[in-house]
Amino acid sequence: MTSTLLCKIFVMVAVATCVSSQLSPTFYDKVCPRALPTIRSVVMNAVQKEARMGASLLRLHFHDCFAT
Repeated sequence: MTSTLLCKIFVMVAVATCVSSQLSPTFYDKVCPRALPTIRSVVMNAVQKEARMGASLLRLHFHDCFAT
């Protein structure tokens, strides 16, 4: 997978988590408007340096948010 696709998947999972948790996916738009672009940039750079990073971040997100 390309780093852009992995980044999109990561963001979609994060937004889906917010929606299912009844949190607002637009919360940071007012509090910290550069949050999502900054996260996207950092994730893309990490995936470009280490191709497995995208999968590692998805796995980390899953275990932090979904595993019981």
